[in-house]
Amino acid sequence: MAVTRQADRVDAVRDLVRANGKRWTIAKGAVVEALVGADEHLSVQQVHETIAARFPQIDRSTVHRILLALAEEHVVHVLGRQGEARYGMADEPHHHAVCARCGRETEIPAKVIAPALSKATAATGFTFATTSITLTGLCETCTTS
Repeated sequence: MAVTRQADRVDAVRDLVRANGKRWTIAKGAVVEALVGADEHLSVQQVHETIAARFPQIDRSTVHRILLALAEEHVVHVLGRQGEARYGMADEPHHHAVCARCGRETEIPAKVIAPALSKATAATGFTFATTSITLTGLCETCTTS
């Protein structure tokens, strides 16, 4: 079931990219598959390592360019962590919590943050266009150590 789910996500991203008038290439598909299959956000190097065995012709700079293009298309989002950008899929609405001490990242479902955004809109009159909010704090492990 998980494999079908991952394939469905890749297909949906491919359709979105094409609908936006962009090309879908083997390299772009490999990068998206790597991100969809990951349990966490990945660096350019990690994505490259994930796809290198299957696609040795795709170099690290190509992976980097693809990730930047996908970020511009709002297909992936970028988290900065200790000087290294990490990329994750943006196809399922969520936000992020990042530990300021160890760098651990976790996703927060968008529905958890939605009430706070509604209150912020009511208090300020702003309409917030959010693709991702990153909250910084201390994870459970760092809080207790």
